[in-house]
Amino acid sequence: MATINEPNKTWQLRVYPFFTLLGWVLITISFIIGLFVLSSSAASYWGENAKAVRDAAEVGSALLGQLSILTVTSLWLEPLAFLGVAAFMVGIALEFSSIPKLLNNRGHVMGLCFPLIVKQSGE
Repeated sequence: MATINEPNKTWQLRVYPFFTLLGWVLITISFIIGLFVLSSSAASYWGENAKAVRDAAEVGSALLGQLSILTVTSLWLEPLAFLGVAAFMVGIALEFSSIPKLLNNRGHVMGLCFPLIVKQSGE
């Protein structure tokens, strides 16, 4: 008689929570940085100064410092958010890749149990 064993956890089931959480953390960090750094800099750069004042800003002025924050931060913030989405998708793919092995094990267990179920229902 065959024995029924609990399926071993595949490596995908052990690793996918890390990637999923990493994705959420990176997306959240990029959102928070965008919300607090970029929005305040953009509001003070474009909202408080007319175009003529921005165009006439001298080298080393606070206006050009705000402009550099706006341009530089978005250059590394977008790839960080993209990396977060990619890590999240990898986590989902790893979780889905473990499904065939689990279904194979459940089919094997059902194949072993089915004759006993039929035998008991006939009594």
